[in-house]
Amino acid sequence: MTEDQQTYHDLIAKMNHQVLVTQNDRVPILRHILAQLQHPEQAYKVIHIAGTNGKGSTGAMLAAILQANGYHVGHFSSPAMLDDREQIKLDGQMISYTAFLRAYQVISDTLKQSDTAVSLSIFEWFTLIALVAFKQANVDYVVLEVGLGGKNDATNAISAPLLTLFTHIDYDHTRILGHTIRKIATQKAGIIKPDSTVIVAPHQKQMARQVLRQVAEKQQADIHFVQDVHLRILKRDETGTKLQISGPMIAQHVYQLGLVGNFQLDNLATVLSAVTWLQRHGTSIKEHIVHQALAQLSIPGRMQLIHQAPTIILDGAHNPDGAKQLVKSLKTLFPNRKISFLLGFLVDKNYFEMLKSYLPLATDVYVNTPSQHQRALDKHQLAHVIQTEFYFPKDHLFELSNSKASLNLACQQSSKNDVIIVTGSFYFIKQFEGDLNV
Repeated sequence: MTEDQQTYHDLIAKMNHQVLVTQNDRVPILRHILAQLQHPEQAYKVIHIAGTNGKGSTGAMLAAILQANGYHVGHFSSPAMLDDREQIKLDGQMISYTAFLRAYQVISDTLKQSDTAVSLSIFEWFTLIALVAFKQANVDYVVLEVGLGGKNDATNAISAPLLTLFTHIDYDHTRILGHTIRKIATQKAGIIKPDSTVIVAPHQKQMARQVLRQVAEKQQADIHFVQDVHLRILKRDETGTKLQISGPMIAQHVYQLGLVGNFQLDNLATVLSAVTWLQRHGTSIKEHIVHQALAQLSIPGRMQLIHQAPTIILDGAHNPDGAKQLVKSLKTLFPNRKISFLLGFLVDKNYFEMLKSYLPLATDVYVNTPSQHQRALDKHQLAHVIQTEFYFPKDHLFELSNSKASLNLACQQSSKNDVIIVTGSFYFIKQFEGDLNV
């Protein structure tokens, strides 16, 4: 281990790992820090993305398109799959230990070991480090994804961005954001800033659209709802999607998208609308390069194919809306195929509603406890719920010693034509990312 690696790991271990997004005073504190740092986020053009599902895919598409067109791009997203540094990417590569520590040192020197520095959560630290590191790297554009909600999220400390994007808004983190779409949308709309431009993904609930429109009008921000999009699927399988798409802000083209899943179509429509807006406002983006970037794109944890014969897919659906979207995609891609699920949830998620989506489709279910996470739902409790609440057949419910054993048994009990889905939480599926020895 290098000196920088050791310093990095020591630093991470000392950071405050509490979730502070529930506190209303955090964003003003971070704005004050950014002012002390002379507003690093004003050194580049920011595209700020919020929403319940689709932030990661939307952000990855935009970052890939901009980078392929020759721009230097910073991308901040969460959660990470294998290494926390994956949350901060420079031109598609996670930040180096050296660059991370360099940005940290600038912030630390500015705060001078004050009480504020000690109180910052790890997510707040990563947000600040990303914003400083992107300035140090002289990036042109930054794709900045909200961590949770919007109004009280650390990323909301930035100045007005070039663009604000909203992906699909639905129920998630209800204990923090509220139990109605109005409350959730209001929290997410909190990132809309005066004189900015807002683009909203299609197929939103009416209340979400209403809230976003009202907040945009109040902030005197231009708002564009992606609608009247015409889609024709030409071909799709577990390796990608070929489609024709057009709309008010989308010129008609045929794209080969290196992603699968019905939900990616709304994300693509949002991204292409944003690309059109950027082109109309001075960003040089060549159409043939957009095609290349989308065709080559793959995103860990989003309908990610990791094995064939049997087909094994990782998907980070972690709320009821994500589960419904996953099931729709599975029914489309794999009709009349045997589907088994490896499930691992966090206890504070609405796993009961997710089970309602998964179990009718499942031939076999393998329950697991996500490792190394304090909010992990115990597999024994999960098995009990599946048996007593859903009356799932006991001889098709498996409770093994660990997730690796679950996957091995699922493979043994599957034919080459069968499908195995690993889902429930990003914190669960990341245990399989990069491990193809199945």
